[in-house]
Amino acid sequence: MKKAKIGLTMLFMVCLLVLPSAGMSDDTQLTTPATLTWVAGGVGGGWYVQAGGIARMITEAEPKLILKVVPGGGVVNPVRVSSGKDDLGWGITFVDKMAFKGMAPLFKTANPNVRSMGGIFGTYYIHFVSGRDQGIQTLSEMADMVKAGKAIKVAMPMKGTSDLPLIENILNFHGISSQDIDKAGGKIFQAGYADMISLYKDRHVDFVFTHLALPAAAITEMMVSRSSTLLSVSNECIDTLADDLGTLPTASGKQIIPSDTYKGQATDVSTVVSTGELLIGSHVSDVVAYTITRILCEQVEELHAINNANQTFIPEQGWANVAVPLHPGAEKYYQEAGYMK
Repeated sequence: MKKAKIGLTMLFMVCLLVLPSAGMSDDTQLTTPATLTWVAGGVGGGWYVQAGGIARMITEAEPKLILKVVPGGGVVNPVRVSSGKDDLGWGITFVDKMAFKGMAPLFKTANPNVRSMGGIFGTYYIHFVSGRDQGIQTLSEMADMVKAGKAIKVAMPMKGTSDLPLIENILNFHGISSQDIDKAGGKIFQAGYADMISLYKDRHVDFVFTHLALPAAAITEMMVSRSSTLLSVSNECIDTLADDLGTLPTASGKQIIPSDTYKGQATDVSTVVSTGELLIGSHVSDVVAYTITRILCEQVEELHAINNANQTFIPEQGWANVAVPLHPGAEKYYQEAGYMK
């Protein structure tokens, strides 16, 4: 009897040695080295530096993965990732959704092979700035002014930028367009941020539409220069844009520019918010996508320390606020971690 017990104990110990490590199945263990390219932003810019720091963290955690950061930009990144020219890339949710669907004016054809590994990697807020002498509080009221034939003067992003289609979609929700502003006798100045500041400070325009992270230096300067109001956007508009373009819904609780972000802003202001996400091509293997996602989530404190924009990535919610389908490998990790049902 005693010998039988000893035999069973030894058999149990052998089984423990040959079984895979707990929590790691064979299909999630990276066995083959891989070199990937990560398309970011301009060399030396915010996205480029952010990607470089994360790439180093990933390679240190898994030496079989080598990530090379290459220059890119918000509009080209989802196209290059979908085509397989690059493997990973930074994306902005609404641009990625437009790329995936092939939505004009930014894209002529769909890019069906772009996937997401998760978000949020930075938040960007639409700011609708109004001179306080206009006497309004909401974007809907401004739209009513245009519909009533009142001439308004507006500074907004230049043609060819990704910001302009997003702003045009918001205006369209309210039943107006840039052409309607012109028809009402108004004037539109398409300008960069520096020129927007000058136009507003010198009262050549009474409204400015921008898309920036908080707190935006350009908005701070504008609102210090003259008495101003940040116009709020309705929840209905915010949720419609979330459905159509992948911006954040009201359910996220992140659609708010908090009070006192800018001079004279006494209350919270609701607006449309886009976010950064990490893109990956469908051609990348599940095990590679799984491994990268696992490292991002399990080393989240180190990730947050690399760059301020990374601090909005919360592993438990990383799968939720993305604009294109999750890569199966990333989805597998979120499910196994218990974050995603």
